[in-house]
Amino acid sequence: MVAMFWSGTVIAIRVGSQTFGPFWGATLRYATAFVGFLPLVIRKGPSFFRMSKREWFQVTLLGITGVFAYNYLSFRGLKTVQASHAALIFAVNPILVMVTSSWMHGDRITGRRLLGALLSLTGVAIVISRGRLGQLFTGFEAGDLFILCATFSWMLYTLIGRTVLHTITPLQASFWASVIGLGMLSVMAVGEPWPATIPWQAILSMLYLGLIGTVVGFVWFYDGVQKLGATRATLFNNLIPVFTLVLSVFVLQEKVSGYTYIGAGLVTAGVLLAQLPRRSSI
Repeated sequence: MVAMFWSGTVIAIRVGSQTFGPFWGATLRYATAFVGFLPLVIRKGPSFFRMSKREWFQVTLLGITGVFAYNYLSFRGLKTVQASHAALIFAVNPILVMVTSSWMHGDRITGRRLLGALLSLTGVAIVISRGRLGQLFTGFEAGDLFILCATFSWMLYTLIGRTVLHTITPLQASFWASVIGLGMLSVMAVGEPWPATIPWQAILSMLYLGLIGTVVGFVWFYDGVQKLGATRATLFNNLIPVFTLVLSVFVLQEKVSGYTYIGAGLVTAGVLLAQLPRRSSI
């Protein structure tokens, strides 16, 4: 369900970024989310606000990486990059989580995992180069760079969340990260122009981003991280490019080129290969 909701956020950011600047768009998303979070927070009582200095530091990092940086970079990138294109770049996130988790926690990267990583990165390279690998760097656009940086920010958010969820709840992590990120985004939005006109599609996209993509999506995602671990929970993100590809065609009327399907196949195959459990020896 989170994968389906978050595929919708890629579409919603693509729509909203055509009207709002990156800081205003992200600010409206989290202002809406704040309103949606309040009924859940009020029911928890005073204990919800009690956290240690270390936990406050950790949720601040979550706000910086998963709210402030990720949303600014996503809005900037999706202003020019197609939703289907961006989703395939986002799909490399499980590989980043796997590699970084292995480095941080000492997990061995097997030959199969390495092959999976290379397949996924090849698929992303095909998408970024628009099907012309020989022109990878000349075909690289600013929007691609923003999406790649957003993917890296989300990887950090996932790994930090793995640690903080040992001591606080998914709702606490999601709410306080959203509040801290919202504060940072609001300050930056002051210097950004407000759009002259706001179409209803942009308003709908902000409501979806705030209520479904953030309140429901974030809490459920961290609930999954808490129960399954960062690597296994992130595996479900493999479904996001598939859902987004379908939605981008039917909702945004995007034309998907042949290289996109090739890249999608390589990315998906690579991630699945890297994440398959090892067979037990008998």
